[in-house]
Amino acid sequence: MIVEKVPQEIVMNLLSTRYLDSVRKKTEEIAEKMGFDEEQIFDLALVVDEAYVNAIEHGANGKKETKLEIKYIIFEDKLEISIKDCGCGFDMNRVSVPNNLKSINSTRGRGLGLMKLLTDEFFMESKPGYGTTVRFSKYI
Repeated sequence: MIVEKVPQEIVMNLLSTRYLDSVRKKTEEIAEKMGFDEEQIFDLALVVDEAYVNAIEHGANGKKETKLEIKYIIFEDKLEISIKDCGCGFDMNRVSVPNNLKSINSTRGRGLGLMKLLTDEFFMESKPGYGTTVRFSKYI
């Protein structure tokens, strides 16, 4: 008989935009316990920072209080993280995500490209009026 391990799920529902440090520390803690190396932990923390800042900047629409959901799904061989905001969303057809570092030559607008390049799987969903979710995975 094959027994599959059920992934563990940790969800943080935040109503404020001031928890970036807590979210980063939680990401590092989970990744370290899973056995990721130092470079992978740094990449995951950077990607979470970028996604969280995007959610605040674009999803909170300048408000100090907004609902953000950060979900960690811990599998045996990978960590999946999603960050969801309840902002205004946007038309996905109007955004291009860079595929290489040479395309990221600005200090602004590079977050999605970094998220895609530093993770093993990257997915983004947004719809005007319904907010945005970014989800990414990193394998051990």
